[in-house]
Parts: sequence; structure tokens; C-alpha cells
Amino acid sequence: MAKITAFVFAVLLLAGTLLPGCSKDEMLDVYGGLVAAAGNIGLDGSLTLKGERTFGADKYTGTYSAEYEDFTGEEHPFGGTMLEKRDQEHVKVTVTIKGDGGAKLVWTCGADEPVVLADGAGAFTETAYLAPGSNYFNLEFDHFTGSVELEIK
Repeated sequence: MAKITAFVFAVLLLAGTLLPGCSKDEMLDVYGGLVAAAGNIGLDGSLTLKGERTFGADKYTGTYSAEYEDFTGEEHPFGGTMLEKRDQEHVKVTVTIKGDGGAKLVWTCGADEPVVLADGAGAFTETAYLAPGSNYFNLEFDHFTGSVELEIK
């Protein structure tokens, strides 16, 4: 992520020299947009996900539904990077895991330790307070066969 941030800063600096009419606030808005765009790189594309994802108002919210058969790996359906807190700084996370094998929903928030929101079969509801920086909701599996229903709003 540090390399992406350095690259974005270099692009912003170059833009500042080429566009001298821009105010500091306009440059910060451009920088924030570039950081947010770079944050989307951490999400899986719709074609690589095992299930169906529908985004909500942004890339942090939406629904995801998937079926798995002896799957080991990770999926990254929701999240991103932001410089400032959003208007709605928290999200409600609801996940239902049905099946056998290992399955977890993990929230990564900036430099903080990842938080396990759900581990194993069951229905879980948590509130996540999104801080400035990176916030991703990742599914981790170990020989999992079953289904996952995830809603973040």
C-alpha cells in the first residue's frame, strides 16, 4: 500500500506543477479520489468471486451470496480506502454461514489487527466503525463446503 500511496502522491505533485490554477482543497480532493480508486484494487472482481455480489451505495456495502465445495482460499467482496470518515461512519454486518470446514469473516481496518466478525457455522451480526484508511471485509475458507450469505449496510 505504501508504494501505491507514494505513486499517487507523485501523480498529485506532477498534477500540481502542471495545473497551477488548482487550489490546495481541489488538489486534496483529487488525491482523495486517487486513494479511493487505488483502494478498490484490493477487492476481487466480480468474475473471480465464487458467488453473486451486489454493491450498495458504495464499495463498502451490499450483498454477497455464494456456494462452495471443498474451497480453500480467500475472497474480498467489500471494502476500500478513504482519507476521511464517511457520513455514515459505521456499517451493520450480517453473515450466515452454513456448512462444514473452516469459514470466517474478517474485517481488516488500516494498520490495526484484523477482527474476526464470524468464525464457523451460524448467523452473526456486528457493527463495524469505519476509520480513515483501508477497510476490507474478507472471507477466509479452509476446505469449506456450504454457503455464505453476507449483507453489509
